[in-house]
Amino acid sequence: MPTALPHDRRRLTHRSSLVLTILLVSFAALLGSFVGLGRIDQTLYDRAVSLVSRPAQSDIVLITIDDESIAALGRWPWSRRTHAELLDRLRDARAVGLDLIFSEPDSNDAQADALLAAAIERHGRVVLPIVLDDLARVQTYESPIPQLARVAAGMGFINIPLDPDGVVRETAWNRAVGGVRVPHFVLSLMAAGGEADAARAFGQGFGPREQSLIPFAGPPAHLVTVPYLRVLDGHIPPEWFKDKYVLIGAWATGMSDAFPTPVSHRASGMAGVEILGNLLQAAREQRSWRAATPWQGALAAALPVLLLCLMLRHGSPKASLILTALLPLIILPGALLLLRYGELWIPPSAALLGVAICYPIWSWRSQETVLRYMDTELRRLRREYAPVLNLPSGSSLLGRRSLEDRLSQLRDALALVRNLRSFLTDGLDGLPDATLVFDVNQRLQFRNRAAVTFFRRLSARSPHVGQQAGDLLARVVPGDETRHQIRAAMDRASHSDARSGWSADVEVRDSAARDLIVKCAPIHTSDGQFVGTILTLSDISAIRQAERHREETLRFISHDMRAPQNSILALVDLHTREHGKEDETLARVAQLAHRTLHLVDGFVQLTRAESVRIESVPFDLAETLREVADDFWAAARARDIALTLAEPLPTAEVSGDQTLLRRAVCNLVDNAIKYSPDHSRVRCGLAAQGSMWVVSVADEGPGIGGADAATIFEPFTRVGASGRADRGGAGLGLAFVRAVAQRHHGSVEVESAPGEGATFLLRIPRATPA
Repeated sequence: MPTALPHDRRRLTHRSSLVLTILLVSFAALLGSFVGLGRIDQTLYDRAVSLVSRPAQSDIVLITIDDESIAALGRWPWSRRTHAELLDRLRDARAVGLDLIFSEPDSNDAQADALLAAAIERHGRVVLPIVLDDLARVQTYESPIPQLARVAAGMGFINIPLDPDGVVRETAWNRAVGGVRVPHFVLSLMAAGGEADAARAFGQGFGPREQSLIPFAGPPAHLVTVPYLRVLDGHIPPEWFKDKYVLIGAWATGMSDAFPTPVSHRASGMAGVEILGNLLQAAREQRSWRAATPWQGALAAALPVLLLCLMLRHGSPKASLILTALLPLIILPGALLLLRYGELWIPPSAALLGVAICYPIWSWRSQETVLRYMDTELRRLRREYAPVLNLPSGSSLLGRRSLEDRLSQLRDALALVRNLRSFLTDGLDGLPDATLVFDVNQRLQFRNRAAVTFFRRLSARSPHVGQQAGDLLARVVPGDETRHQIRAAMDRASHSDARSGWSADVEVRDSAARDLIVKCAPIHTSDGQFVGTILTLSDISAIRQAERHREETLRFISHDMRAPQNSILALVDLHTREHGKEDETLARVAQLAHRTLHLVDGFVQLTRAESVRIESVPFDLAETLREVADDFWAAARARDIALTLAEPLPTAEVSGDQTLLRRAVCNLVDNAIKYSPDHSRVRCGLAAQGSMWVVSVADEGPGIGGADAATIFEPFTRVGASGRADRGGAGLGLAFVRAVAQRHHGSVEVESAPGEGATFLLRIPRATPA
């Protein structure tokens, strides 16, 4: 019975999933494009600003007109003579900002304005405020009286915009009045304090109608604050203000222009002069927070919903639930970190709301899809397998509508269908090898078409259901001992667990002289009960025939090709002894004979390395490397090549064929000596790298080019260092190394560049501890 959705229904399900994903992501993106969902995001922003405070700059000082100063100096407004006296005490300050409005002359003291103007001129670094009539649509502004404006080092507007809820979160840095650019008060203060370039660079980042979020340094009273009276009466010496920015403004009860801010939720508000202090610190730090654009808000809200939809579509319910719970814990800190380090505020409520509605909607849709599919499949079971399920034709599998009820009914139905004979027969008939299925008493229950064909080739009657395994094996396997091995393997399978897999692996020759591999595996029910054994007969005659041909070829190459070459060498040696001198032609003949012998030996060794059965034994790879170094010491010494080991070598326990691995290491060391110049060095080492032991052999030869390095391990590749012909080699040594490495589940590679020598790395897995 098919267990998957039909193609059309599966395509419809995929399409509905895609449509639902698009709708949910689009809804989240639409919410995010509003860049904030009112009071929720404002509250989250205010909390985020409170969590990203930073130290106040020590060279920014607020001189506050507080209640103590009012009580001592009289009611406000004070005479401008008092302000002039204060400015004289601030002569060493870097710049002074008077957050006081002097839009009209002093009506009580005709000389006060002149005295204040003189003090401002003597100081030379005093900035006065401008009040714009409308920060959004600037037409006019209120400036200080001309007498003071002429001597001021600069002027700037101090207007503070309010959000609809009355909280100060943003500020403007530039405005244009009558086509003239008017900077903010703190930018003019920075210019007066010698930071004109920094103020200009910071201000140019904002358009004449643009606003940015205020990066408050901390809560109220976070900046350095001193009372007006303490400065005026000399309690704080003038030297203390040296090289500091000083802001003078109202702080007293009833006269302070205090505003609610994101960081003043525990206080009644923050004084305007302290807001200016925060803006001054932000401008000096070149720090400005920006609110996300609509597309940024839409993207930030859509991505978490898209991620959750993909998990809901492809992940498990448990993983989807965990991700749904984790996403809010990622979104909120993510918004906070982006504000702190990216200076960008993306309101998170749209993403949170999108995630919150995504999971229940998708879960509802998934459950409805599963229920519809289960209804369809249960109807098919009732229609097609009613006799098997022992259901009367009029019975209803769909009487109860809950998911759990239908799961229980479907589970029972599938358990019965899973044992149907046709299900097993269809699977067995598709197997290419002769396959026989026996029950617990080793009686034949099923055989596939390949088994019928196999027995017919033996001129025997086809196996029939109920036939004993011993009778069938007697017609296939002639030897009693081999039949006993197969029967014993079947007995062992009956006591093995459901995950034991194929076993036996007995190789026999049947009565038709065909080579067979006999394997068996247990059959268990879904609850783990043993119900039978599968026996397969795989014909490997072609493989064994090819192996026999290969062995005959190897014997021919190893013996029949060696004999003539050895005879040639013997005749050359005899001729040399008889005549007492070496003939050049015969020397070349001997050289070619030696090369042929090397080729024969390399080919035979490579072929056996690729096909020989690995007899794994534990041994120390470090000792093998030491022995190889000792063997080649004389050859290296003859050319004044230093063959060194990176002592101390670790104890490198491996499991494999020691003879093959030793020869592989020999080939690497031999090549390193062969291609190294005289008076150079060959370095051998051994180190652990993860689950591998790595044998390294490095020489100081001319190196190997990139194109040659890609083919150097191929058989019969006779390319030496830097593309020159191999020095008499057959091109099989490195191919042998690669074959040995692969047979041991390792690898070999070369690291080299022309003119820089070559390092060969042989990786062999560590021995698994008992």
